[in-house]
Amino acid sequence: MTRSPHTTALLRVGAWSATVFPLVFGAGWLLLGHFFPPFSPADGPEEIARQFLDRRTPIMLGSVAIMVSTMVLAPAGALLVLIVRKAESGVGILTVILGLTVATTMVLTFYTGFSLALATFRAGRGPALIQYASDSAFLQFIGGIPMFWLLWIVVACASLVTRSRENPVIPRWFGYVSLWAAILYIPELLVFFLKQGPFAWDGLVGFWIPAVIFIVYFPLATAVSLGIIRRHFEDTR
Repeated sequence: MTRSPHTTALLRVGAWSATVFPLVFGAGWLLLGHFFPPFSPADGPEEIARQFLDRRTPIMLGSVAIMVSTMVLAPAGALLVLIVRKAESGVGILTVILGLTVATTMVLTFYTGFSLALATFRAGRGPALIQYASDSAFLQFIGGIPMFWLLWIVVACASLVTRSRENPVIPRWFGYVSLWAAILYIPELLVFFLKQGPFAWDGLVGFWIPAVIFIVYFPLATAVSLGIIRRHFEDTR
């Protein structure tokens, strides 16, 4: 099928959006929010409230940046849906699952920023309410893996169960990377049960390993997507 240069350019926008997304999200979470590394979930309500009120304006700006990053995620998700559809040779169950997962990932991303904004919106709120909104943001972002975990599984299945082994749409090595990312994220669910140690939301397993995957995977997805666009979507005349 011949595609117009305009369509190919839009596909490339989708590919680069996968790299822009963590940059916009990181601007809100890291540069403005100063939540990298995050504070301890064992901190008391007064300590957490002080951190939010002392940096109220930067955190509010960071919250907006995180919510805006949802829009950047949309083109990347749309391209991924098209790639999986091509790997399935049509709209199959993996394509539908991926479309639903991209939607829930966008919801999760938006409400992480929204909860941070809620914690800072009124300076007169009591520490317990600020802690409640803060917990909502951190538990959503770090523990909300059921909202996006299937993304990696779908990419792995589309890559490793592809029909064409000679010229697969998604490189098989990227399928294994996605599978390992999914496996390494599973222990994050323990952040709901522990406030200290490696499985807490500021621990090695609860935060640092997923953070490295988050930082590395999205630019890697851009590089892989650009290759897929060149091999499988561009005009072959």
